[in-house]
Amino acid sequence: MTTRRTDPADANAAAAEPAAGERFEAARAAFVAGVQAFEGGEAERAETLFLEALRLVPGRPSALINLAAVRQRLGRPAEALPALDEALAAAPDDAAAWFQHGQLLQVLQRPHDALRSYERVLALEPAQAAAWTQRGSLLKDMGRHTEAAQCFRQALANGGDAELNRYFLASVERAPAAGGAPREAPGSAPRHYVEQLFDSYADGFDEHLVGKLGYRTPWLIAEMVLGRPDGAPRHWRAALDLGCGTGLMGPLLAPHCEALDGVDLSSQMLAKAAALGRYRHLVHADIAEHLQGTGERYGLVVAADVFVYVGDLDAVFAGVARVLDGDGTFVFSVEEAAAGVPRYELRASSRYAHAETYLRELAAARGFEPADLRRTTIRHEQRQPIGGLLVVLRRR
Repeated sequence: MTTRRTDPADANAAAAEPAAGERFEAARAAFVAGVQAFEGGEAERAETLFLEALRLVPGRPSALINLAAVRQRLGRPAEALPALDEALAAAPDDAAAWFQHGQLLQVLQRPHDALRSYERVLALEPAQAAAWTQRGSLLKDMGRHTEAAQCFRQALANGGDAELNRYFLASVERAPAAGGAPREAPGSAPRHYVEQLFDSYADGFDEHLVGKLGYRTPWLIAEMVLGRPDGAPRHWRAALDLGCGTGLMGPLLAPHCEALDGVDLSSQMLAKAAALGRYRHLVHADIAEHLQGTGERYGLVVAADVFVYVGDLDAVFAGVARVLDGDGTFVFSVEEAAAGVPRYELRASSRYAHAETYLRELAAARGFEPADLRRTTIRHEQRQPIGGLLVVLRRR
């Protein structure tokens, strides 16, 4: 959410009512100070100033819109919505406010209402690419893939984020254009998309993923690699947690390692992991780039539910082969691709699934041999089990 810099003081009204001039000027000052406070990171002070501006000049849309943005920043979206509704009642043709309305309704998990807000935006500004993207994303999640594809095409035609919209389009449109070659999915999700997604998801990530989606991959991985056949626990000099997120693997791995490092694209997720006190180093980076650049070496590399955002895994396997000790272990999870998929597929969930044959080919090419491979349910989505593979590879 960004601030709206429009001044709440109505100069024409002040001129028509000279006695009110002082009140309008005070409202102007409070509004401007509120914008400055919000942009300076002082959200609580900004809320107080916008409320003061509204006390002096009630009902000003610009002040209400900024008040809603502040309350959302403060983690109170349910309180933000009435302010935005009031603003739109006074300014029903404000496309930017309708876009903000849609975003707020998405946060409140009201996708059908959010869809109507984006449709209002597009009725007012048919060329607004961001609204086409948001509408397409909602339709995609509702299973209305043909309509979603049309939205992503419109976003591209109107100058929208090309990498992001092509990624979304590939997830819902697999058939080739008339007379064209079959479309191939992008090799990975756009970096900024993944980063923003998990930055916004960080606060409720563990509760949602584990509590609501039945996510248990870290514990399944731990069961596979932390014990030896003789019953003694394994121990590593150093381990690397790829895509460590909030650190769910940390408490499971740390007791078995002299040092545990993590790498992730989301700075907000890394902050949660750091608070656990289980990691030696936490690095904000792309996993493939980190693997190619780090000077550290590891006996264990783990990637739990990370490759769902990376389709082409060749660079990752090459990087793991580079950092892994001679007798090291590489363990990871993937969603399993449908029968007949040669390498990987990008699903409408915007997540990748991989074929077992592709994983075996990559392993052989990079000097790994399978030590264990298991099929399991790695989480639930819309009450449906999502099948996946848990794979343990060791250096030859």
